[in-house]
Amino acid sequence: MFNNAELKVTNNPNEGINWIDDDISNKLIKHYVFEDFYDLTEIGSGGFGIVYHANLKNSYKYFALKYFINFNNATVKEIIHEIKLQREVDFHDNVIRFFGVTSNLGMICLNNDIL
Repeated sequence: MFNNAELKVTNNPNEGINWIDDDISNKLIKHYVFEDFYDLTEIGSGGFGIVYHANLKNSYKYFALKYFINFNNATVKEIIHEIKLQREVDFHDNVIRFFGVTSNLGMICLNNDIL
């Protein structure tokens, strides 16, 4: 179900982005339209980015949007690593669920359910 092919270590972050795009095209990762989220409120930040609380239009769901900034190879590898980890533990009730990705102005967000 999920493409666990290893990403080669390169200095080209586009290779990792292509990996994500391929999984979106193959419907292995759901892509959300960034403009469908509203009421973004910053709830935390760290070394790779900022986390926002957001609502999804036409839904009663709340999400944590994790923005990854400073796009370089290390950031892209971290995104892919996090996606893979989320997919491996998605079945467990005590783990925040991974819903998909969205992109805006070159940033990638991981959408996680807020309990």
